[in-house]
Amino acid sequence: MSTYRLEREIGRGGMAVVHAGWHEQLERPVALKVLAEHLADDDEFRARFLREARIASKLHHPNLVQTYDITEVDGLPCIVMELLTGGTLDGDSLSREEAGEVAAGLAHAHSRGVVHRDLKPANLLRSASGQVKIVDFGIARALEETMVTQIGTVLGTMRYLAPEQAEGRVVGTAADVYSLGVVFDELLEGATAQDIELIERMRESEPAVRPTAAEVASALGATEVLPPAPGPSAPTRRLRRTPTRRRHRPTVGMRTKLVAAAAAAAGIVAALAIVSTTGKNTPARVEPVPHAATPAQQARNLSVWLKRYSR
Repeated sequence: MSTYRLEREIGRGGMAVVHAGWHEQLERPVALKVLAEHLADDDEFRARFLREARIASKLHHPNLVQTYDITEVDGLPCIVMELLTGGTLDGDSLSREEAGEVAAGLAHAHSRGVVHRDLKPANLLRSASGQVKIVDFGIARALEETMVTQIGTVLGTMRYLAPEQAEGRVVGTAADVYSLGVVFDELLEGATAQDIELIERMRESEPAVRPTAAEVASALGATEVLPPAPGPSAPTRRLRRTPTRRRHRPTVGMRTKLVAAAAAAAGIVAALAIVSTTGKNTPARVEPVPHAATPAQQARNLSVWLKRYSR
């Protein structure tokens, strides 16, 4: 452990403890993820931990946490990673640009045959400059391994799981897209009507009809960045402007509710207008607006209804 100096604890989970650390030779901060001591004698967990390191080492993208090394701390396996100090996105929000960048990072992982399987706000962290990165590939699987996962095994956080994952069925990259859609629904601010429709498609119950992560990134305006080959002098991140204080605008979840409320108000006004233009005391027969599963679809149904009865 002479290469690295172990410092304060910054995170703890069921499988590992994360410490801030220092690389003595390179003189730079790092994060040290150490296998939990009570799992040290469990061959399965030890193998899973080392598999995480191997999977993460294949990924080099500005929006994925970078893995530097594998070492040991007091006989326990340790993954040396990029230190992110900006906190998680729990209770935070995502701009449209940031959402596109996260989707691009996920697309890179998928292009390397890696499925994350546990995307959620707590696994999205900011760097000191404010850049959002996907972290914690602890239950990720290489795609070829995922396709033969034992039926009935469920890994991940239930709120964000795709239907096929929650049911213990075989999962692929589409499951990550679904989870990211749930995250965007909660956190995305400044969304357009097209963005809302995109998120609905990401959350389709049928995996085959969901867009790919690359398609999501493109739809959100992300520019694909090919990181340079790893090397001692090669930067692995894009430079970002100094983060400014952001104004909080309604997220997608709030926005769809506002759309539904506005649609309902418009429906009342339109109905009154229809009655007033009949020229009779008894209003014309008008069918109700068809019910829809989502606020955005309900708004579209209302638009069709207005065209039909406003002629």
